[in-house]
Amino acid sequence: MWSLKGHQPEIYTYGGRKRQHLIGTVEPLEGNLHVAFSETLKAPQFQHYLEGLLARYPAPKKLIIVLDNARAHHSKELKPFLKTNEERLELMFLPPYSPDLNPMEWFWKFLRKIVTHNTFFPTFKDFQRALIKFIVKHKTSSPEIKTRCSYAKLFCTP
Repeated sequence: MWSLKGHQPEIYTYGGRKRQHLIGTVEPLEGNLHVAFSETLKAPQFQHYLEGLLARYPAPKKLIIVLDNARAHHSKELKPFLKTNEERLELMFLPPYSPDLNPMEWFWKFLRKIVTHNTFFPTFKDFQRALIKFIVKHKTSSPEIKTRCSYAKLFCTP
C-alpha cells in the first residue's frame, strides 16, 4: 500500500480471524471445476470430498487425482477408504514444491487475485458469497481453466 509520508493509511477489516477452507479438483479435459467448502482440511473432510467425486462419476470410470503433498492427502486414516476404492480411485502425488504443475493451485491463485486482493468485505458472509459467485462462474467448461489445463491433453487419452 502507498501513502503520503507522515499519513497513516487506514486499513479496513471486519476484525475476525475466520477462515474459509476449500477443497477442489479440476477436470482438465473438460475444464470443469469441483470445489467444496470445508471447516477444516483434515483427512475426514478430504475423504468426504473423494466420496462425493466417486458419486458424481459412476463406475466403470476410474478417477486419477493428481495432488500436492498436503498432510491430509497422505493420512493413515485414508488408507482403508483408498484400499476399498482402489478399482475406482487412484491418487498420484506431484513432486514436493511444484505448484506450477498443479492446475488447482493455479485456480486458487486466480481466485485470490480476482476475488480477495485489495478487497474489503464488511462481513464474512460477504466474503463467502464472493467466493461462491466466482466458483460458480468458472465451474463448468471455463475457458480459463481449459486453457490452463490444455497441456493435460498431451498425457490423457479419451
